Amino acid sequence: MPRRHWLDPLARQVLRATGQLPLNKKHPNPTSISRKDAIENELEQIRQKQAKSLELLCIDVNRATASQWRQLPGCTESMIHLLMRLQKGGVQLSGHEDLSKLLELPEKILKDWEPHLIFHWYGNLPEDKESYLIDMNNANPKSLLSILNWTEERFDRLLRERERRPFENLADLQERLVLPPSSIEKLIGVVYFGSKAKGPSLPPNK
Repeated sequence: MPRRHWLDPLARQVLRATGQLPLNKKHPNPTSISRKDAIENELEQIRQKQAKSLELLCIDVNRATASQWRQLPGCTESMIHLLMRLQKGGVQLSGHEDLSKLLELPEKILKDWEPHLIFHWYGNLPEDKESYLIDMNNANPKSLLSILNWTEERFDRLLRERERRPFENLADLQERLVLPPSSIEKLIGVVYFGSKAKGPSLPPNK
């Protein structure tokens, strides 16, 4: 008759739970199981809290902080950096279309964001924008001057700066040319930088 282990099943279970006996597949550690359940419960609570927080999220687009933008799904750090730079420069967005064109948002992300965004304008609304697109880095200077209707001094600075280095976006344009917010607001949805045009544009510089 085989010799039985001197420890009864209850004693072995206690020793395994305390780590004094090795575990095996037939006798899993009850402490480990409960710890795993606790972690899963904690993660589920976090997910529920995040979902509830997103449901209640309301962003004033022209006054939002970086931390508020980060709560929106799909909002990248590069998007936030651009928004913060424009906000610092006094630029305001008038609606979902402005935001979509500025950040080049996919339609799905824009739909996810729409319920959480409000566009409160702090001052006078901008004039209606034109239907064409202007390539600020490559447009013909004569055509560009007639469209922008800028002073000669400002326009010359534009040509010098884009010759030195192409503009990256509206924030870069505003900072390098020291443009007032009203000038930038008129360009949202009207200009692009490089070869990202999605519609009719002015002829390239020759």
